[in-house]
This record gives sequence, structure tokens and C-alpha cells, in this order.
Amino acid sequence: MFIHEFGHHIAGLADEYYTSDVAYLPASDRVEPWEPNVTALLDPAAMKWKDLVTPGTPIPTPWPKTEFEDYTRAIQARRREIRAANRPEAEMNALFREEMARDTALLNSGAHAHRVGAFEGANYEARGYYRPQSDCIMFTRDEVGFCAVCRRAIETIVDLYSK
Repeated sequence: MFIHEFGHHIAGLADEYYTSDVAYLPASDRVEPWEPNVTALLDPAAMKWKDLVTPGTPIPTPWPKTEFEDYTRAIQARRREIRAANRPEAEMNALFREEMARDTALLNSGAHAHRVGAFEGANYEARGYYRPQSDCIMFTRDEVGFCAVCRRAIETIVDLYSK
């Protein structure tokens, strides 16, 4: 979690997830976010990270979104049950590990898993905002590490302050 939060504070990275129980009202109009790792894809030809897109990758980029969302909804229901029953925190931790393993396997499989593209679902919204790669610590908050676009944003800031 620390590394995820570090990304926000050092490089101004946006949250790429959208399935948490955190409630945000969607924007009334879609604008291009200022953060370097999310886009509204209003102009695909001018996408912030177009130079990193793997040649031949479709924009928007297909990924197993429905499968991911279905599983996430089931996990959230199980979390609520654990909390409502006041069960031991060890059960919640086990559920988190289960979710992390499944998400990592799902998001790192398929034709576009390790490519840079534009994967729908980011910035707290399931539709209309896109992230650069299928998985990134700014999306799943797990041990996968930063995607290529987030790494570049961090390197840019470190270079700025170290020269």
C-alpha cells in the first residue's frame, strides 16, 4: 500500500482502480485528467503515452473486464459478510491474498496483458477513463509493480529533482 501511495505523492499518479466501495459521483462532463497515467481518450492520436503503445495494440485495448468485475463484486460481498459477522481479521487477510492471486493471474494473461495500450476502467470509473496497462500497482495495489507509464512518470520526477 505504501508504494501505491508513494506513486500518488512523488509523481502525481492517479488511482487506476474503479471497483472499490468508495463512492464518487461521476463527472457531468468528461475532461482529460491531468495525471500522467489515466486518460479520457478524447483524442486517441494525442494519447499521453502514445509513444509507449505496443505497435498493433488496439485502442481501446481489450481485456477480461467482465470477468474481473464479476469476481470483484463477489469478493466485495464476501468482505461485507466478514465485517457484518465480525469475523477475525485473518479471514479478511486470507480473502485479500486470494483476490490478489486471482487478479494477478487474470490480468497477466491474454493477448494484451503485458502491452501498453488503453484499458478501460480507471480514475474511479468503469467507463470512459483508461489506464495504460492491464495491471499496475496503481490499479490492483498488489505486488505487480508500476506499469511502463507510471515508471516513466516517476523517473521524470526523480530526474527533475536530482539534477
